[in-house]
Amino acid sequence: MYGSKIDNLIKLSDSGFNVPAFTIVPYEDAVREDLEVKLPSSGKLFSVRSSANVEDGEFQSFAGQFDTFLNVSRDDVASKIKTIVNSLNSDSVKAYAESKKIDVSDIRMNIIVQDMIDSEVSGVLFTANPQGILNESVITVGRGLGEGIVSSRVDTTSYYYNLTDKICYFEGKEDLISQDRIEELIGISDKMKPLFGEYLDIEFAIRDDEVFILQVRPITTLKTDDPLIMDNSNIVESYPGISSPLTTSFVDLVYSGVFKGVCGRVLKNDRELNKHEDVFLNMTGHVNGRVYYKISNWYTVIKFLPMSKKIIPVWQEMMGVRNKTYNEDDVKIGFFTRIATYFNSVYELCAVPKNMRKLNEKFIVINDDFYSKFDTSLSPAELVALFNDVKVKLFDCWDVTLLNDMYSFIFTGLLKSRMKKKYGKDDKEINEYISGISDIESMKPVIEITRLALEKDNMTEEEFAAAKREYIRLYGDRNLEELKLESRTFRSNPELLDWRINQYRKDMERLKATWDSFTRKKNTEDKYDALTRFYVKKSSLGIYNREISRLNRSRIYGVVRLIVDALGAKYKEQGLIEKAHDIYYMKVDEALGLASDPKDMRKTVSDRKDQYKLYRELPPYSRLIFAEGPFNKRHANVNSYHKKLKDNELFGVPCSGGICEGEALVITDVNDTGDVKDKILITKMTDPGWVFLLTQAKGVISEKGSLLSHTAIVSREIGIPSIVGVKDLMDTIRTGDLIRMNGDKGKIEILKRSGDT
Repeated sequence: MYGSKIDNLIKLSDSGFNVPAFTIVPYEDAVREDLEVKLPSSGKLFSVRSSANVEDGEFQSFAGQFDTFLNVSRDDVASKIKTIVNSLNSDSVKAYAESKKIDVSDIRMNIIVQDMIDSEVSGVLFTANPQGILNESVITVGRGLGEGIVSSRVDTTSYYYNLTDKICYFEGKEDLISQDRIEELIGISDKMKPLFGEYLDIEFAIRDDEVFILQVRPITTLKTDDPLIMDNSNIVESYPGISSPLTTSFVDLVYSGVFKGVCGRVLKNDRELNKHEDVFLNMTGHVNGRVYYKISNWYTVIKFLPMSKKIIPVWQEMMGVRNKTYNEDDVKIGFFTRIATYFNSVYELCAVPKNMRKLNEKFIVINDDFYSKFDTSLSPAELVALFNDVKVKLFDCWDVTLLNDMYSFIFTGLLKSRMKKKYGKDDKEINEYISGISDIESMKPVIEITRLALEKDNMTEEEFAAAKREYIRLYGDRNLEELKLESRTFRSNPELLDWRINQYRKDMERLKATWDSFTRKKNTEDKYDALTRFYVKKSSLGIYNREISRLNRSRIYGVVRLIVDALGAKYKEQGLIEKAHDIYYMKVDEALGLASDPKDMRKTVSDRKDQYKLYRELPPYSRLIFAEGPFNKRHANVNSYHKKLKDNELFGVPCSGGICEGEALVITDVNDTGDVKDKILITKMTDPGWVFLLTQAKGVISEKGSLLSHTAIVSREIGIPSIVGVKDLMDTIRTGDLIRMNGDKGKIEILKRSGDT
């Protein structure tokens, strides 16, 4: 009625928000010669603002076109109103109106006169990052009045708050508002969204510990109709923390090829397949050096399958996806193609065990062939040819591993449901049973290293050296963060194996007990009906093949790592990079392209190293929702807030039974773990290489994960309690806290805080 500024202030005031007292001067009164203004209070100073009927519209804003006056005395209010009205005749307003095809004579200039808040701090809160991140609020604040912030006359600090994870960091010279104040402002904005919409620009001021809302308007510059959702559920287990440019680009390459292969199996229709190629080429992405699923595209791929609405919840549970919302619209494919996908999907799922067996046999041939050809003396061109040979052979068949994942998810989900409904089993009993039926191939690396550590004293020096070489031949690619190509493994750094063996041998009694647990016969007593036994058989086979493929996957990355290390050494010799390891700051196509087109990459590498310094300081968001395409952050400096939660009880998904008490060890960097012996490990996530740490720990708790995550599977095999999917874990527990974990119920209790007497 009066223009969005006034209309919104009225709505805010009527809804109970803390708005400074204001008076409305309608346009008809504002243009009167004998203007008299009834001021909103007996205060001494006021702000006088425009509220034209065309301001802050969906297609035009008139931002900065009309005058605004602050700290206006009672005697000057009328003259300032006249000045604002007269600004309608300015050349800039006329030009802007003409560009938007608006007749200036149609503009009605209403005025707001409002009590002036002499604020200590003021600012603007955007409920979405205007650069294009829909689930990140931005709060920009400065000392004094808001006018100084808008005109850049005062230094400001910007706070970036991820609405999914509820974590925050700031950029600026000083920290001007507390974490509690940030939470208060976010809470206020959440209450405004039902009234004004999801994406808002909110001006506020703070005086005497009180927040005043000055105005609110919609953010009209964001495209929100087709957002890109990036989520690290499950994939963070394989690529924890920061991954190098070479790793992130290799991940994109692998996933696009594998997913195109899966959809080719299901569709068996090249014309239909090519229609959706943009989906297959964008299954993963990377932001700020971290790897994410482009999860909207995952849902699209699953929708090709029959009964996708029943499969998706099972998939979400097994992947550990917390935010279960998704676009439920079907993928548009032809009727006959849709019918064909049903038959093709059933056929491919039934053929998974046979195709996994073929894949495992084929992998052995490809792997052996590579090592018969590889030599560090090969030229860059020969190394690139070797890379392409391996890539073509494996992309041709590796897609079946994703179908096996689905196979495992489906039958494990059916088994859990059956055991709960028919036999009344709880999670503890089900998890123990699944552990009993699973023959985990990926346990072999830790079983064999345990054997090596135990038998070292019974070997000659030559025998021990030979045993280590054989271990590296078979399992040298398994280590912490093994799928990050820049990570070092037993194969790339053999001295790491000696260090790990010596760690195991520090406690020979524990070492022998671990060996006994590996050799103890599992309880696989068959006491269920035919349908349950069928689910058991299928579930255990899926898990078994899943772990074989994961071990073989580490070997594939080991092959790529050897090629990249050799190329890095060659490029260093040619003076293209400073150090051999700098190759990991290149993308795959850049690293391979140098073989045929050598050029100096030192400046590119140096710039990316600088970018990665910033990325390491940014908090790890689990989900990013972009209005359009993804982009990396660029800041002059970053300071992270770490939430301090006072809860002494946490809950998660129980994965391996047992109750234990012990000292917590929070691990944020696996390369600096310290002594893990008899500690309860607290982490964001684990990867397959963590098996070497878990054998020495009392228990493990992670923020991420699911029933089929590696943390869960390996901890069940080793026989230590594990709990995954614990919200706010890393913000609640600190190293040195005495905690009790109940792996049967998923409960964690903090018994004593570190530092407490």
